[in-house]
Amino acid sequence: MAEEQTNSVSTLKEPDKVVADKRSFLRWAGAALGVVVAAGWTGLAITKSAQKVEGANTRAHAVDEELRQQQIMAGKKMVVMTQEEKQKMLDRILRNHYRKVS
Repeated sequence: MAEEQTNSVSTLKEPDKVVADKRSFLRWAGAALGVVVAAGWTGLAITKSAQKVEGANTRAHAVDEELRQQQIMAGKKMVVMTQEEKQKMLDRILRNHYRKVS
């Protein structure tokens, strides 16, 4: 019985070895956590940068579209429709509507 106890104690790790294993695990875990945090910050920075660029592009596109619409409208003038033209247009709209509905 005494031999079994000495064998079981000798198979266990030494206390210094256990402490060293815990330290190496904590170092590894800390390094892994650092990598995850760095990746998160990098992703966040990329996302914010993309949002800024997208916002600037959207504003530039809106300004370009506004200028284009103003140029189109500058070349147009208002023409009053006759009753006959209004009735033809209304008939055409209703005909297209009923075609799509049925």
